[in-house]
Amino acid sequence: MQVAIGCKVRFLNDVGGGEVSRFLDKRTAIVKTFDGFEIPTLISELVVVEPASDLQLQNTPYQEIGQDVSDHKIKSKTTDLKRTETAKETVDGEGDDISLIVALVPSNPSALQQSNFDLFLVNDSTYRIFYVLSFVTNQMLSPLSSGILQPDTKILVKQLSPEDVGKLQVVNLQAIYFKNITFKPFQPEYYEIELNPIKLYKRGNFVPNDFFDTDAYIVTIASSKRELMIRHLTDKAISDAIRQKDKPNPVIENKKVEPEIEEVDLHIHQLVDNWNGLTPGEILKIQMARFETALEGGLKSTRTKRMIFIHGVGNGKLKFEITKLLSSKYPKLRYQDASFKEYGFGATMVFLR
Repeated sequence: MQVAIGCKVRFLNDVGGGEVSRFLDKRTAIVKTFDGFEIPTLISELVVVEPASDLQLQNTPYQEIGQDVSDHKIKSKTTDLKRTETAKETVDGEGDDISLIVALVPSNPSALQQSNFDLFLVNDSTYRIFYVLSFVTNQMLSPLSSGILQPDTKILVKQLSPEDVGKLQVVNLQAIYFKNITFKPFQPEYYEIELNPIKLYKRGNFVPNDFFDTDAYIVTIASSKRELMIRHLTDKAISDAIRQKDKPNPVIENKKVEPEIEEVDLHIHQLVDNWNGLTPGEILKIQMARFETALEGGLKSTRTKRMIFIHGVGNGKLKFEITKLLSSKYPKLRYQDASFKEYGFGATMVFLR
């Protein structure tokens, strides 16, 4: 039976079903499930359980019927145009807000290590989003899902088993924002999300949110409100924020203080008061600004001979950027890992003199 908009269908190779709401192309349909989620599915993997009404079929243009156009008898251009006009889509709303989120929702919050996780893409904005979501393996992309996400909607991309979660490393998301009316342009997204399985096993990483009835692991890909805040985070603002944090630490009794050594903590919570919502790239920018400012100050000082920069272990990105900057801009300075006994692998010592 022919698949058309309005057909009630079930999935051939999966549990559940829903109603066909539209077509991405001549091979792929968007099925709105009974839970309200829109799932792109190959037409060949759908089974019609209830055909569309005659009215819905009449309002469905040929390019949105689930078969190749060549399978249909040729109709007059007048008839085709009339049907296309009848099925004209709704005009998008006004507004320039964008918010794109990746969310992981556990099916069993009380036993995260044995739980499945539903991977969602959430478009909490006034824009349509054309997206491609892929797993990154050996610097190559393995497509997972693609399509157009309507404004104020979310889509279940995939349910991840505990075995899938154990293999997670990096997910790549590419996205383009657009409307079918005149709109303010935004830069396309190219974002890589590091999904450390250990983070998905910690209950504290799942937070209340506006999109699900349960706590979820939320990764904000884009937010116009955050972009507005970052736009005003100029170099001066960064310096001001750093200066507010540059208060002398209380002297711990009996601790040996070496006046020739200056210690600088680059952890983000030591640099700015409100860092929630910043992307890893934005955090790194602030940390590197603090590093270079402190290093320049140490070079101007006549007393400081060595500086210890506490960067933590993490994924090694901050330490890498520090050593890269030292090698390129300060080639005469010698540096090494700081005392393992005091800092582990989380600090770098720079010799100024």
